[in-house]
Amino acid sequence: MERLKGCSRKLMILLALLVLTAGLALPAAADMGPKPSVEVVFRGLEGQRYQVTLLADVTQYGPWSANQGYSDWMGDPEGWDAFAGYPAPEGWYFLGEYADCTETGRFVWSYYPPETFYVLVWLPDSGRYLCSTQPVSRYAFDSRFTAAVEGNALTVQPSYDYAGEAAGLVVRAALTILLETAAAWLLFGLRRRDQWILILKVNLVTQLALNLLLNLCGYFYGPLWTAMAYGLLELLVFVAEGWAYARWLRWGEDQKPHPWLYALASNILSFAAGWELARWLPGVF
Repeated sequence: MERLKGCSRKLMILLALLVLTAGLALPAAADMGPKPSVEVVFRGLEGQRYQVTLLADVTQYGPWSANQGYSDWMGDPEGWDAFAGYPAPEGWYFLGEYADCTETGRFVWSYYPPETFYVLVWLPDSGRYLCSTQPVSRYAFDSRFTAAVEGNALTVQPSYDYAGEAAGLVVRAALTILLETAAAWLLFGLRRRDQWILILKVNLVTQLALNLLLNLCGYFYGPLWTAMAYGLLELLVFVAEGWAYARWLRWGEDQKPHPWLYALASNILSFAAGWELARWLPGVF
């Protein structure tokens, strides 16, 4: 037991170094693939017609510009005139993106949304405007906010589903550990208590680290970079697990040791299963 504790400490140090290496290797955002988005869900405007835009603190951002004129593809010309004519606070600008949110109850700016913005609502039936009490900023690749209307006040708060993301992380890690321990039992005959303890310890560390890094990558860089990082991180997990099993896993007298083969087989199995399940359970995988 003392030996296993010493092994666990060494394994923790090794995996911490691997996690740090992988974290430093995560790519910076670039002008390719999916772009960051902003989603604002409204509460308190049910039953009313309204259109929404975001006021930016820059005059140009991506394809959007405060100096462009109206074009037919932009939508309702009345909405354009209303937002273009709004007396925005000094240093804040209407960039031309807006939408009628009456039916959906949400506004989504999915291509080059401004980094910092006010939420501005126009109610055409009364000609009234509602502007958020203070500006807010994007905080993730897909930033989600809730806008609550009370009287003439519009309050905007971040509303990212951290609890759901954490639950998804735990489910992914648990299913991966289940698959890898099943492979140990069924394919390699690793059924002794000391073997199971080591395999569980190794997988708890590697799979939690893997899924945490995947969550962070998705949070900051989006689905494209997450998919690209998935293979790299799985490779690092394979190296860490193979090294740990080769060093500490004790095989039975009637078993021929195959630590690297077991690490490879179990990680291919979990990688393929995770990739496939991501198509069916995108909210969890």
